[in-house]
Amino acid sequence: EIKTNGSAPVKQVEGEEEEEEEVEAWGNKTQFLLACIGLAVGLGNVWRFPYLLHKNGGGAFLIPYIIMLCLEGLPIMYVEMAIGQYFRGGSIVSWEKIHPSLKGLGMCCVIISSFLCIYYVMVIAWVLYYLWVSLRTSPAYGGCDYTDDVCCTHDKTLYYWYAVVLKATPSIDDMGDGPSWELVVLLILAWIVTYLCVFQGVKSTGKAAYFAATFPYICLFILLVRGLTLPGADIGLKALFTPKFDRLLDPRVWIDAATQIFFSLSLGFGALVAFASFMPYKNNITRDTIMVACINCGTSLLAGSCVYSILGFREHSTGAKIDNVSAGTGLTFIAITEAVSSMTGTPFFAFVFFFMLFNLGVSSQFGTLAGLVTPLYNDLRVFGKARKEICVAVISLAFLLIGLLFTPGNGEYMLQLFNNYPVTMPLLIVSIVEAFGCGWVFGIDNFDLAIQDMTGAPCPKFFKICIKFVSPAIMIILLIWLMVNSIMEVETYEAFVNCSPDIAMRSNSTAEFTETKPLPTWARVMGGLMVTLCVLPVAVVGITRRMSIKEFMQCLRNERGGEYVIGEAPKNATRLSVVNPEDVKVNYVAQREDVQSV
Repeated sequence: EIKTNGSAPVKQVEGEEEEEEEVEAWGNKTQFLLACIGLAVGLGNVWRFPYLLHKNGGGAFLIPYIIMLCLEGLPIMYVEMAIGQYFRGGSIVSWEKIHPSLKGLGMCCVIISSFLCIYYVMVIAWVLYYLWVSLRTSPAYGGCDYTDDVCCTHDKTLYYWYAVVLKATPSIDDMGDGPSWELVVLLILAWIVTYLCVFQGVKSTGKAAYFAATFPYICLFILLVRGLTLPGADIGLKALFTPKFDRLLDPRVWIDAATQIFFSLSLGFGALVAFASFMPYKNNITRDTIMVACINCGTSLLAGSCVYSILGFREHSTGAKIDNVSAGTGLTFIAITEAVSSMTGTPFFAFVFFFMLFNLGVSSQFGTLAGLVTPLYNDLRVFGKARKEICVAVISLAFLLIGLLFTPGNGEYMLQLFNNYPVTMPLLIVSIVEAFGCGWVFGIDNFDLAIQDMTGAPCPKFFKICIKFVSPAIMIILLIWLMVNSIMEVETYEAFVNCSPDIAMRSNSTAEFTETKPLPTWARVMGGLMVTLCVLPVAVVGITRRMSIKEFMQCLRNERGGEYVIGEAPKNATRLSVVNPEDVKVNYVAQREDVQSV
């Protein structure tokens, strides 16, 4: 007989008393949805998607973007959230329950999330710097009163970003005068805020999500209304949405769409698995997945309209062409900052913009950290019986110390190294293995039965086809493309070299502040080691706890040697898949009419 404890189904063994173990849970479903939205909607929605939309054909880019959302993003997101809700654990336990050889998959998620947490907080610290400066009546980045360097007059915001905020050196090998004390203080402050959002588990995370995930939308609407009323807003919106259908013939446009969808939904980090594990077992995870993904994509369009209406005003006011804007920090801390500094009411709108970025960054950061803490604390029991507050404090302190790498003059170059290596290719590998683990090892038919048991409705056939065939194929193509590019192209970075004083003295000349330089050997080796570290557990655990040939052939032929168990595995079985029918005589789908769907 299978009985339920009100959330997860548990097999009751004859002769044993039913034990109820108190587990963490969201206060309500709204907290779960807001946390997932806060995790998915981050800085990339503001500073990367609008740039890609403009670069890759304007409105025409939405065609590959939506196609990749349906074929790649939604199915993998569905897998992660369903697996977490069904197996009631973090990424390590959930995948290990499917098969011991997949335990390394969860470990990879932990390592990748660690790298992201280490450097992402530094971006939040930069935002805090601008947030503080924006409180002044005349923000310093709007003029050159603080310096006598004639180069500042050529590009005020660019000069301020590199020379004042970062104190950037001309090479990744040069640390300059060492850590910047302002950035160190702001980094500590950013970690304190992150800790306060996570230290009590989902109790604190759920409460923090109410504000961190909703307030950015208020800011976006304020900035959008202001942007649309600025002169030149139509210039930006035309540049953003005017379709150029000939760009759809360029394969790089489709690659960019697939990449943006993949990273925008925060796939492969394990955080979605952890968040879903705290939901009631009888919850419509299908509806939740579609809702979160659609809100995320809608937010990207809203942010794009906001950003490019402001950039249109910038072109109208200064003549700086939108086509010359780059993604990332170049868009946020240079182009948008220049535009905002030219508005009437600069301090207010600057504060709103950077406070929005702060909330977007924090909600993504504490979501990723929560997804990291769950498998370490609940699955591996790394900290034994220590309180979760201690566990989070130790992890935060360790990451803070490593994050000091990003505070010297070469810190921004080091951050790009962390951003380009451990959280790109490894995430693709993780998601490919996730699709294989769900569609072939667990079995798409068994996944369908699990969805039916949790939601009362079968898994949509479209998702089943994508999980088993389409999504892995797209991600494999994307992985191959990235690998070929990394081999054929020399890895470079943009170094701040300031401008030539002679050029700066000429009134009608263009000053070049940055220079493209190749990454030194040590940096490429370091990047390679980070990638290896991220994917090594999949290979090591996969070999040491590998499937038998019989099991592997069963996966390929979609055959199973027995029935599957909902909840915990039988005592003499090491997995929930491919168990001996003589050991288990329990139907996969149990009748539990006493539990209502959420």
